Amino acid sequence: MKPNENRVKMIERPEDGQVVRLTLDEEVFFEFFRHGSVGENMEFEIGDESVLRHLRTETEYLHPEKMKYPGWTGGDAERGKWFFKTVGTGKTSLTVSKIFRGTLESKCTVEIVVE
Repeated sequence: MKPNENRVKMIERPEDGQVVRLTLDEEVFFEFFRHGSVGENMEFEIGDESVLRHLRTETEYLHPEKMKYPGWTGGDAERGKWFFKTVGTGKTSLTVSKIFRGTLESKCTVEIVVE
Protein backbone atom coordinates (compact mmCIF):
# COMPACT_ATOMS: atom_id res chain seq x y z
CA MET A 1 0.00 0.00 0.00
CA LYS A 2 1.33 3.41 -0.90
CA PRO A 3 1.63 5.99 1.92
CA ASN A 4 -1.40 8.09 0.89
CA GLU A 5 -3.56 5.18 -0.25
CA ASN A 6 -5.29 4.89 3.12
CA ARG A 7 -6.81 8.34 2.45
CA VAL A 8 -8.15 7.26 -0.95
CA LYS A 9 -11.80 6.19 -0.84
CA MET A 10 -12.75 2.80 -2.29
CA ILE A 11 -15.89 2.29 -4.34
CA GLU A 12 -17.00 -0.90 -2.58
CA ARG A 13 -19.47 -3.45 -3.95
CA PRO A 14 -21.02 -1.12 -6.49
CA GLU A 15 -24.57 -1.78 -7.59
CA ASP A 16 -26.10 -0.66 -10.85
CA GLY A 17 -27.69 2.75 -10.28
CA GLN A 18 -25.82 3.43 -7.05
CA VAL A 19 -24.97 7.09 -6.36
CA VAL A 20 -21.51 7.91 -4.97
CA ARG A 21 -21.04 11.45 -3.62
CA LEU A 22 -17.55 12.91 -3.67
CA THR A 23 -15.84 16.26 -3.26
CA LEU A 24 -13.57 18.08 -5.69
CA ASP A 25 -9.97 16.78 -5.89
CA GLU A 26 -10.89 13.53 -4.14
CA GLU A 27 -9.29 10.24 -5.19
CA VAL A 28 -11.19 6.96 -5.33
CA PHE A 29 -10.33 3.47 -6.49
CA PHE A 30 -12.15 0.41 -7.76
CA GLU A 31 -10.76 -3.10 -7.31
CA PHE A 32 -11.04 -5.64 -10.11
CA PHE A 33 -9.89 -9.11 -11.10
CA ARG A 34 -8.89 -10.40 -14.51
CA HIS A 35 -7.42 -13.59 -15.90
CA GLY A 36 -6.41 -13.04 -19.50
CA SER A 37 -5.42 -16.59 -20.42
CA VAL A 38 -8.91 -17.89 -19.64
CA GLY A 39 -10.65 -14.90 -21.23
CA GLU A 40 -11.70 -12.91 -18.14
CA ASN A 41 -11.26 -9.17 -18.52
CA MET A 42 -12.59 -5.98 -16.93
CA GLU A 43 -13.03 -2.59 -18.58
CA PHE A 44 -14.30 0.79 -17.42
CA GLU A 45 -15.80 3.82 -19.12
CA ILE A 46 -16.16 7.33 -17.69
CA GLY A 47 -19.18 9.30 -18.92
CA ASP A 48 -17.68 12.79 -18.50
CA GLU A 49 -13.92 13.17 -18.01
CA SER A 50 -14.32 16.84 -17.06
CA VAL A 51 -15.79 15.54 -13.76
CA LEU A 52 -13.85 12.28 -13.17
CA ARG A 53 -10.47 11.34 -14.61
CA HIS A 54 -8.57 8.04 -14.62
CA LEU A 55 -5.21 8.51 -12.89
CA ARG A 56 -3.56 5.11 -13.09
CA THR A 57 -3.99 1.35 -13.01
CA GLU A 58 -2.05 -0.87 -10.61
CA THR A 59 -2.02 -4.66 -10.92
CA GLU A 60 -0.32 -7.59 -9.27
CA TYR A 61 -0.18 -11.24 -10.28
CA LEU A 62 -1.83 -13.59 -7.80
CA HIS A 63 0.64 -16.37 -8.60
CA PRO A 64 3.84 -14.73 -9.92
CA GLU A 65 5.80 -17.93 -9.39
CA LYS A 66 3.81 -19.53 -12.25
CA MET A 67 5.00 -16.86 -14.68
CA LYS A 68 8.56 -18.24 -14.57
CA TYR A 69 7.97 -21.55 -16.29
CA PRO A 70 7.10 -21.93 -19.98
CA GLY A 71 3.93 -23.90 -20.55
CA TRP A 72 2.44 -23.31 -17.10
CA THR A 73 -1.06 -21.98 -17.26
CA GLY A 74 -3.02 -19.81 -14.87
CA GLY A 75 -0.09 -17.64 -13.93
CA ASP A 76 -1.59 -14.46 -15.34
CA ALA A 77 -4.49 -14.16 -12.86
CA GLU A 78 -4.25 -10.68 -11.46
CA ARG A 79 -5.84 -8.34 -8.99
CA GLY A 80 -5.90 -4.68 -9.85
CA LYS A 81 -7.06 -1.22 -8.91
CA TRP A 82 -8.18 1.63 -11.10
CA PHE A 83 -7.53 5.01 -9.48
CA PHE A 84 -9.67 8.04 -10.35
CA LYS A 85 -9.71 11.68 -9.30
CA THR A 86 -12.54 14.18 -9.29
CA VAL A 87 -11.49 17.15 -11.41
CA GLY A 88 -14.74 19.12 -11.75
CA THR A 89 -18.12 19.49 -10.12
CA GLY A 90 -21.23 17.89 -11.57
CA LYS A 91 -22.44 14.40 -12.40
CA THR A 92 -20.91 11.62 -14.43
CA SER A 93 -21.08 7.86 -14.67
CA LEU A 94 -18.53 5.13 -14.15
CA THR A 95 -19.45 1.95 -16.00
CA VAL A 96 -17.54 -1.25 -15.25
CA SER A 97 -17.92 -4.20 -17.61
CA LYS A 98 -16.95 -7.81 -17.02
CA ILE A 99 -16.00 -9.52 -20.28
CA PHE A 100 -15.65 -13.29 -20.67
CA ARG A 101 -14.02 -14.51 -23.89
CA GLY A 102 -15.08 -11.39 -25.76
CA THR A 103 -18.70 -11.42 -24.60
CA LEU A 104 -20.17 -8.95 -22.12
CA GLU A 105 -21.01 -10.95 -19.00
CA SER A 106 -22.15 -8.12 -16.72
CA LYS A 107 -22.17 -4.36 -16.51
CA CYS A 108 -22.59 -1.96 -13.60
CA THR A 109 -23.05 1.81 -13.89
CA VAL A 110 -22.48 4.00 -10.84
CA GLU A 111 -23.47 7.66 -10.84
CA ILE A 112 -20.72 9.92 -9.49
CA VAL A 113 -21.84 13.26 -8.03
CA VAL A 114 -19.08 15.77 -7.28
CA GLU A 115 -20.05 18.70 -5.09
